[in-house]
Amino acid sequence: MIRSPERLTNDELMTRAARGLGKIDQHGPRGVTLVSFEEIEAMAGLLACLGLVPIYPGYAPKTHFLTTYTKDRTDV
Repeated sequence: MIRSPERLTNDELMTRAARGLGKIDQHGPRGVTLVSFEEIEAMAGLLACLGLVPIYPGYAPKTHFLTTYTKDRTDV
């Protein structure tokens, strides 16, 4: 039976993504080859948490790349 993956806490997600970013920042193009699958996954998860809307293969880019609200705001 396949076990469902455990969710990362916010701190774990940020730390894992930041480690990958650190490799790229410190080593430049060479750093990209040092980033692990888990770090890439955390970076993608963090971008999704920040509201970046994915563009799926074969689809045209959307006119809005970020989303933060799904309903009309009532606090303004």
